[in-house]
Amino acid sequence: MKTKGGYSTIVAIFSLLMGVIAILNYLFPLNHMPLPDGPHNVGFRSYEVSNPEPMSVAGIDYSDPGKIRLEVWYPAGDVSTAPRKGWIDNDPLVFQGFEIMTGYPEELFEHIYRVKTNSFIDAPPVDDSSTWPIIILLLGWSSISELHTSLAESLASAGYLVVGIEHPGACAVVSFSNGDVHYFLGNDLLERLPEGTRESKVRMLSEYLARDINYAIEYLNGMNEDPSSDFFERLNMNEIGLYGHSGGGAVAIQYALANKNVPMVLADPTLEGFSVQELDTAFSNKILLMSTEEWEHGISEEYSSTIAKERNESLYNLRICGMRHVDFAMVRNLSPLTFFFGETGRFMNDEDAIGYLDSAVKLFFDSVFFGGEIEELFALSESVPEFSM
Repeated sequence: MKTKGGYSTIVAIFSLLMGVIAILNYLFPLNHMPLPDGPHNVGFRSYEVSNPEPMSVAGIDYSDPGKIRLEVWYPAGDVSTAPRKGWIDNDPLVFQGFEIMTGYPEELFEHIYRVKTNSFIDAPPVDDSSTWPIIILLLGWSSISELHTSLAESLASAGYLVVGIEHPGACAVVSFSNGDVHYFLGNDLLERLPEGTRESKVRMLSEYLARDINYAIEYLNGMNEDPSSDFFERLNMNEIGLYGHSGGGAVAIQYALANKNVPMVLADPTLEGFSVQELDTAFSNKILLMSTEEWEHGISEEYSSTIAKERNESLYNLRICGMRHVDFAMVRNLSPLTFFFGETGRFMNDEDAIGYLDSAVKLFFDSVFFGGEIEELFALSESVPEFSM
């Protein structure tokens, strides 16, 4: 027969275990992605695409595999038999890539694969007569496409095909079907460049990575023209927009210098290496500039003046308070610890913050491709205290 003291011990141990579980659930949450509000389900596919010009920027000694990976989200039809995609693949290589990217132990990220998204792998495209504008995601230095999953799902559910371009060495980790794995090279890659300023080196890499956009478009066009493809005549190859965060913003600007009339969303873009005259040229395209206080304090007065001068009917500047540079990449969703360590801003503690950011991007592209009213973006800005335009 158990004593009263024995029962008290059991209750204490049970309470302690429940407390530990509650703390772990808080620190390593398994929250699902925000539900997209578009009319379509979302499908997901991944492709390996040949890169005919392997990285050889100014003599870098790097074994580029000669291919890139495309992560594709699209409007889907019946998803009843398609497996739901996890946020991050359950792959130790991915966790190691996160450790290299962040400096934190890979064990801190091993829960993420259990987070479910709203995307369904290899689901059939929606069965209607619609064609889809294309939005190309250009990632921040060391990021991966999945850190923009919420945005990709929001756009795909609204009728866009969204393509994340992953280049080996520039992302946290890129793996291929033949077993090749390529981790983020980071500053090691910059150090291999010939002598020069950081600005000139970043510019070299932007010029190189901008070529990937052409390879991606060429591959998509091939699917669009292939009668055996699920995407046959579904892509509107004349309506292509770019979303570039951080270093991906520099790649978008580089592409815009040679391609006029490409609408862009630039989220805290890297401007290093571009002259004021070049920014004038790039900013003549229709642009939504999404900027944090951190970014605005870090750019030169010359760049600030150029942006202020260009703010008109083609350049809209959405300024966001209480947000850090990395918050565009869903880092807060990895764990609340990112806020306590000062990595993410207070705005991202609002459970609706990601939805607000996604809506701003969608409203901008809708005004370009679907005849939406840009005033809706201004209305959103007025309704969110942290937003200003």
